[in-house]
Amino acid sequence: MRAARAILGSALVYSFANAFIAAVPILLLPLLTRILSPADYGSVAMFGVLVQLLGALTGLSVHGAVGMRYFERENLDFPRYVTSALAVLAASSLCVLLAVLVLMPLLEGLFGLPRSWLIIGVFVSAANFVTQIQLSIWQSARSPLRFASLRIGQSLLDFTATLILVLGFALAWEGRAGAMAVAALLTSGVALVALARGGWMKFPADRDYISNAIRFGAPLVPHALGGLLVASVDRLMITNILDIGSAGVYFVAVQIGLVINLATDAFNRAFAPWLIESLKIASPDRDRLIVQATYGCFALLMVGALIIGIFAPYVLDIAVGPEFRAAGELVIYIAIGQAFGGMYYLVTNYVFFANRTGRLAIVSISAGLINVALSYVLLSRYGLVGAGFAFVVAQFVLFAGTFVLAAHSHQMPWLSALRPNLPKRA
Repeated sequence: MRAARAILGSALVYSFANAFIAAVPILLLPLLTRILSPADYGSVAMFGVLVQLLGALTGLSVHGAVGMRYFERENLDFPRYVTSALAVLAASSLCVLLAVLVLMPLLEGLFGLPRSWLIIGVFVSAANFVTQIQLSIWQSARSPLRFASLRIGQSLLDFTATLILVLGFALAWEGRAGAMAVAALLTSGVALVALARGGWMKFPADRDYISNAIRFGAPLVPHALGGLLVASVDRLMITNILDIGSAGVYFVAVQIGLVINLATDAFNRAFAPWLIESLKIASPDRDRLIVQATYGCFALLMVGALIIGIFAPYVLDIAVGPEFRAAGELVIYIAIGQAFGGMYYLVTNYVFFANRTGRLAIVSISAGLINVALSYVLLSRYGLVGAGFAFVVAQFVLFAGTFVLAAHSHQMPWLSALRPNLPKRA
């Protein structure tokens, strides 16, 4: 009961933070969809996709290693490990910047963004990685209030900077994208200060720790790229197959459906540290309870997705500008897809615990390629609805494949937990 109350309390804090984060783009929708054109909004979406793509490469996903090694901090020099992870970030970010400069003409045409914004995207992705390192430590240390304060602070910066740059300086899409960049860079500075003051950094970096972090994180790069193919490639394909204005309309639906993703993220951030520690101790009763709670979350996610999908068109008819109201019919697809994505979050912890990250990459890339293929076919035939349907299928494949991998990675009573727990006969 004490553990359940602790998880619930942490989940409430994370939920409040994520609700605040979700509220910022939703509160901005009535304003931005009346000031920006669909093409402008599409450019904002493309900048977000660019940052996500580069974020899969900058840092080589070693922030996950930091979060996991926190539980082994008594057996290693953890502050030096954190510094080593930052050294990986510096080296990989330089390589990514050079690659962007070399591929500039290709990327400029693919994303439809000016060259300067491609370079800004590199620095924003690196800044986000620094923030993720501090957030990973606070999550593992079960410090939800500190975690939430940093996330909420970034959202407040994002919101304030958007109002100043879009309304005050009339910068259109550049103002919205610039606000995202300013918020990310300033927050990363706060995160660095927090790492230093918290005693989580010690110089110089250690070669063995760098190697260890890369061995953990490098297999996650294909996984992150696969996840990007599932979650974000639809906007890229819409831009290149239809037009960037259509990507802007689709992005409005994505922002509404994101509520499901953030709700699951909040619960998982509270649940994952307790789960990882619990998996180290054999307890059939606890395992059964964990599985039953997981299935309950599955049901809640799907019900929540259906509710959002059904009522979203009525809300968007009032909340957004007339050029964006077509997004209403897309929300049901995005919400259901995000529900499957939430289910994926809940089962992927077992794969990380068993260190089967290489196999996880195979699952995510397979789901991503399915999304690319389906999006290409369905976009041409059914327009934006086709992209939404492809997203649902890809998210389901990602969840189902990860569920099977999780079942093989760590034994849990996935089937027996569904049966009544009858008392044993004397």
